Amino acid sequence: MTPYLRWSNFRRSFQFKLFSIFTLLTFLSTTLLTTLYIVTEIQQKVHTANEQLKLRARLLGDSIRLPLYAENREMLHQLAEQAVDSPMIRTVMICAPDGRVLTDIRPSSESGTAEVISQTVEVHSSSLMNSLESAVISGNNNQAALLGTVRMERARTDLTHALHSMILFSISTAIVFWLTVTLLCYVALRSVTRSFNSLMRGIEAMQSGDLTCRIDVESDDELGRAARAINNLADALHMRGEENLRLQEEQLNLERQMLQAQKLESLGVMAGGIAHDFNNLLQSILGNIELASKKLVSDLSPQKYLSNAMDSARRAALLTSLMLTYVGKGFITRKALNLNELVRGNAEILRAAASTAVPMELNLSADLPAITADEAQIQQLVMNLITNAAESIVDQPGLIRISTGTQSCDQAGLADSLLDEKPEPGRYVFLEVSDNGSGMSAETVGRLFDPFFTTKFTGRGLGMSAVMGIMKTHRGALFVSSQLGKGTTFRALFPDSGSSAPAPVHEPFAPLQEAGAVQEHPLSGVVLVVDDEKSVLRVCEKMVRFCGFTVITACDGLDAVSKFREHADEIDIVVMDLTMPNMDGITAMGEIYCIRPDVKVILSSGFNEDELSERITSKAPSGFIRKPYSMNLLETEIRRVLQGG
Repeated sequence: MTPYLRWSNFRRSFQFKLFSIFTLLTFLSTTLLTTLYIVTEIQQKVHTANEQLKLRARLLGDSIRLPLYAENREMLHQLAEQAVDSPMIRTVMICAPDGRVLTDIRPSSESGTAEVISQTVEVHSSSLMNSLESAVISGNNNQAALLGTVRMERARTDLTHALHSMILFSISTAIVFWLTVTLLCYVALRSVTRSFNSLMRGIEAMQSGDLTCRIDVESDDELGRAARAINNLADALHMRGEENLRLQEEQLNLERQMLQAQKLESLGVMAGGIAHDFNNLLQSILGNIELASKKLVSDLSPQKYLSNAMDSARRAALLTSLMLTYVGKGFITRKALNLNELVRGNAEILRAAASTAVPMELNLSADLPAITADEAQIQQLVMNLITNAAESIVDQPGLIRISTGTQSCDQAGLADSLLDEKPEPGRYVFLEVSDNGSGMSAETVGRLFDPFFTTKFTGRGLGMSAVMGIMKTHRGALFVSSQLGKGTTFRALFPDSGSSAPAPVHEPFAPLQEAGAVQEHPLSGVVLVVDDEKSVLRVCEKMVRFCGFTVITACDGLDAVSKFREHADEIDIVVMDLTMPNMDGITAMGEIYCIRPDVKVILSSGFNEDELSERITSKAPSGFIRKPYSMNLLETEIRRVLQGG
């Protein structure tokens, strides 16, 4: 800090104000006392000089009574000359009672213009010869005749010099005294205001926003107690500020999660609606193609084209399943899965996805527990992570590392999962895919799982959304850590099934038998078929009739309950769609169970059976069949339900 700024700050300080007041008061007090002293000394010295001169004149008068009475001028002149032996005596004048000057002694060396002090005393006759002591102390109290007067004058030069010296000494002493008192006042005020200055500096620092600053408590007086109170207030404000920041951060995180959930929910509603309508179309297409193929002889050439059309329709059905996977509603077939064998068995496919230019390293943990998962979806998850890692490696040499293992997770660790629903603490099997590629920024990581978000060319962006959907479906946890220029690591956690991983079984491929090749007893009875889509209703009706049943149709839930109430004793089984207007399949199933609890009900839907089980709170259906389904699958499910399987 420059001297000017230091002086400017000091001039605005409370210490300077107090110092100025004390300095002014001491200056005025010192000046007043010095003035009084000087005036008193001057008066005292002048009075002393007058008294001394008067005493000299009286002594001279006492000594000249006889010569004065005789008017002996010569003797008076001698006595007068003896009286002017002091250099300060300027004039000795002896006069008769009538005013005649008998003698007048004036030293010629003295200037006539110099200031003088004069004293005139009367000389009286006395019958008694008083001593000099009685003349000085008590004077002449007796009545006596006036013999004359004695006038003496003395110069004021020595008195003036003495007064000047006295004044100079007094002023110098006063100045030294004032400076000393001022310095002592400054030191005392500095000591007194140190706590106050510390208090003010702390308040200014807190006012600027630094709530971590603390005031040094140097005393236990009022300022010290005020400093402690302000420190406590600063602590409270600091804690409140941190709490507000934490709450704001939590609010922002909740808003982001809510926005993400709303986006995924909207996408899920859209995907579910599209999948429902598309599955109905595929059900109609597959059903009609299969019914047409049943009408033809198996060795005719049109069978080949119908078979190709059915394969394409089934691939379209897989596409709808994949679309539902993006939003976590895909159809899965859960089974005990050996994650090591899945990765090892698909290593060549994974290396192809990573490209031959990027080496891949497998670190698979021995004795890995089994997980309950869908094999196809886990394979797709690993494939998407490998593809993402390979595309992030720009500079060679690169490396992709796939690791498996187990870990125990608590609630705090699982709270960092990117999924909205956090799993329960416990033991988990992890799959980790890491690379040393370009990495991602925090902004990119925040949008990584948004549908259609990509840092690559247009047309990509669903791979990570599928990963998120698969992890939601399997109720796991997903973590990602990334640094620009250092690479990215994905870690997916799957709940430990509690059993050892199944050993790999290598079985020769065996084609599925056609329904016609299976010798089963013929089916018969009455089936209530319910679907709101007319094309699906017609196809399902024909497929059930082809199986040997008599069919009653209904167009929605209300119609199904009404038809079932009319034919409750005749109907053996109900095949009903899940999603319908007016009354959905679950509500209609409950009404039908109320009419006849032992009836067999098969629900059909394009969604996952696990999601269906979450929606059913009362008696479960006897069977479930996923759209689009074939006639063989429908017949198999009907036989299983009728046989009580």
